[in-house]
Amino acid sequence: MQSLKTRLITGAILVVFYLTLLPFVLRGFGMALTGMSQGESYLFVPDASVGNAAMIVHIIAGTLLVALVPLQLLKPIRLRFTPFHRALGASLVALALVTALAGMTYIPLRGTIGGPVMSVAFFLYGLCLFTSALMVARMALSGDRAGHWAWGLRLFWLALGSWLYRVHYTLWYLLTGGLGSQPDFLGPFDLVQNFAFFVPYLLAVQIWIARRGAAHQGRLVA
Repeated sequence: MQSLKTRLITGAILVVFYLTLLPFVLRGFGMALTGMSQGESYLFVPDASVGNAAMIVHIIAGTLLVALVPLQLLKPIRLRFTPFHRALGASLVALALVTALAGMTYIPLRGTIGGPVMSVAFFLYGLCLFTSALMVARMALSGDRAGHWAWGLRLFWLALGSWLYRVHYTLWYLLTGGLGSQPDFLGPFDLVQNFAFFVPYLLAVQIWIARRGAAHQGRLVA
């Protein structure tokens, strides 16, 4: 009965997640199509092929990363379909590396709409994503199950970062009408949000790892 209850809860969470993800995915691919069709927006400008290409790659890879990463933590897939779990893991690592590299290429070339603070924060986020993806691969190849589990959790939450960023804004506008947020992303809420979509989650994951690491050591399939 508990197993059935767990499966139902997991299924409900996935349904809610993908329903909230759908507008994010549609918007992401819509922006990528704008860039590929050489349309102008705050992300794309004429005669800036390197920056535009970096953003297109960043959007496509990042959108796929967010859509696929929840599947990697599903226990039935991990235990019953190990080859798929490993193939998906390799794909997610590749997507995370591409997403991070493309974003970290774009930022020095063009900056961000929110100015220097946002540029620094987003570059730091890309660096964290890139590092976590490398460490997940390294731990898997070395057979370090505890390390693979720990870095996998970090990568999971970082991979959801762009979605969490938009969820934070949606909830904030619903609750406060956008208090402290400005169109130029220089309001108090905007400045906090530059870091709030990934730093608190990394801290929470680190606390979780510290408390549960010993219990999980050696229990997950690399």
